[in-house]
Amino acid sequence: MNKIDIKSLSKSELGTKLTELGDRSYRAQQIFRWLYKVGARSFNEMADLPLNLRELLKTSFHITHLVMLDSKKSSLDGSVKYLFKLEDASSIEAVLLPEKNRNTACLSSQVGCKYACSFCASSLFGFVRNLAPSEILDEVIFLKEKFPSRNLTNLVFMGIGEGLDNYDNVLKAIRIFNDKDAFGIGARKITISTCGLIPGIERLKSERLQVELSVSLHSASDHMRSKLVPINKKYPLKDLMAACKDYVRSTNRVITFEYILIKGMNSSRQDAADLAGLVCGLKCKVNTISYNKVSPVRNMSASAVSNGVKAKDYEGPTAGEVKTFVRTLKSAGVNVTHRKSRGEDINAGCGQLRISRL
Repeated sequence: MNKIDIKSLSKSELGTKLTELGDRSYRAQQIFRWLYKVGARSFNEMADLPLNLRELLKTSFHITHLVMLDSKKSSLDGSVKYLFKLEDASSIEAVLLPEKNRNTACLSSQVGCKYACSFCASSLFGFVRNLAPSEILDEVIFLKEKFPSRNLTNLVFMGIGEGLDNYDNVLKAIRIFNDKDAFGIGARKITISTCGLIPGIERLKSERLQVELSVSLHSASDHMRSKLVPINKKYPLKDLMAACKDYVRSTNRVITFEYILIKGMNSSRQDAADLAGLVCGLKCKVNTISYNKVSPVRNMSASAVSNGVKAKDYEGPTAGEVKTFVRTLKSAGVNVTHRKSRGEDINAGCGQLRISRL
């Protein structure tokens, strides 16, 4: 008999399973607290459950856990990157970003990525599979155990993978993150980043979850955006912006547009003016960040090669160019910030995470 992955069940689903097994559904609340507040790795640890229930759980369910293979701490800002091995020996990376008033976990949602954005390392070895809800949750459980004195305040799905491509599993994990008997992290403190998957954006607007949505834009030109973000060929800017406007109208939420500045490609004054024209009148903010260097790798995936990955040849703009770009947006009335890169010295910055060949 195959055991059920217990951390991939919602609280109501777990309650239903317990009822089917002849126990009481309210026990799901207790089990949730053991799994997520305490971080129990075995059913034997769940001391306030009857012994016969613990034995039933051991027979019917499985508790996943990941193994840390490596960690690196930034000497510049204290960010810590972790390399994890999953139970099938696949690998992912996650990052803790400590700040004065908050601690953010940057989470992966897939093993690899199929979208081959040219500035990003995540797809260089291709796409392997989606993460299960349990595996996404395990990233945060690990960080909570590793840093018990640091309260995780924010979660961002900006690690390896495209969150909206693993929609159901990511949303199930988010609801457990939000559950008061699990992590109790407010939905507004959770951000899903997407390269522009319109079907996912359309589904998300109906979820009645106050999560933050971040869209990787990177150019106001279809020609350039298709070079940087190949999915733009399927979902061009006209359609993407229509979906974003509909999302804002339906949810009354501010949408964030991520914009990586790459010298000579999308960082000129004219690029800024074009971007201002694209987002004008939309309830949004633009978050710029300078390009982080991606190291070349061997055995790059065929999909990455075919999409013309040339990230090793890219450069970030000068400080003066960044200042001009941001000033141009501000003068056009755009709510814009320039985000300082974190963990760049340990390849933990935006676009630098990737799976490893073990």
